[in-house]
Amino acid sequence: MVEVMVALLILSIGLLGLAMLQATNLQFNTDAYTRTQATLIAYDIIDRMRVNQDGITNGYYKILNDTDYDNNIKPCTAATCGCSGSCNAQALATYDLWRWYSMQEKYLPGTSIKRSTINVNASKLVTVTINWMEKDIARSQTWVVQL
Repeated sequence: MVEVMVALLILSIGLLGLAMLQATNLQFNTDAYTRTQATLIAYDIIDRMRVNQDGITNGYYKILNDTDYDNNIKPCTAATCGCSGSCNAQALATYDLWRWYSMQEKYLPGTSIKRSTINVNASKLVTVTINWMEKDIARSQTWVVQL
């Protein structure tokens, strides 16, 4: 009888360990998924910027803080900032940024708490920083690309 109780105790400890391992694995997979989404979103705006070289040269993609976002991107809708047919470099940049922020809000948790930024220097070195939340912890990732 004692052997059965000891065997059940060992089995239950093993099963609890397995359950904790599964929970940790789920957490790490969720974090990895979020980082992957951030990477895909960063490379999306970088590719969009490559297409619009005039927008880069004129600084239309530069979003350094919440004020830049509030003044240029927040008022946009699909109807007002949509770029159908042909449009100038500034309109295309505004549309690209609007789509970029929309993708972040859709796929990354907590992006409205601290906005992501883009900085472009004179030699077209682009720094993209994406911010999001993971379990009440602020996360940030930065990509630096020469265009």
